[in-house]
Amino acid sequence: MKNKALFVDRDGTINRDCPYCKDPSQIVLYDDAVEIMKDFQNKGYLIIIITNQSGINRGYFTIDEFMNFQDVLLGMLLERGVKVVDTFYCPHRPDENCKCRKPKTGMIEDAVKKYDINLSESVILGDRDDMEGEIGRRLGMRYVILHRV
Repeated sequence: MKNKALFVDRDGTINRDCPYCKDPSQIVLYDDAVEIMKDFQNKGYLIIIITNQSGINRGYFTIDEFMNFQDVLLGMLLERGVKVVDTFYCPHRPDENCKCRKPKTGMIEDAVKKYDINLSESVILGDRDDMEGEIGRRLGMRYVILHRV
């Protein structure tokens, strides 16, 4: 039987968008996103983060700085009861025309292969209809948009 997953955007969905978040002291979790992730996790969904991180290729921060931020974030989520199975990230700038930068579907396609995921039973959660909503439409997945002010 294939797995089902909740694909979650990071900056602006799980945590306040910094922007180009690299300093773990800037992490502010959104309670609604944490609760949604816990709810899906309790229903047997894998929790997978998908995030555009063009700050890497723009030279704003290194992969090591990204990983450090991510490790702290994952630890904070675990303390709140959410176990993130994996993080897929795109380090490319928009002009690099890669296959992984959202709203392209490469990160999710990679996760589907790695974790044997059934997309028709999976959901994408984000804060932007032009990103996560568009991925949902392209892949025929249910999507949830958290509107932030």
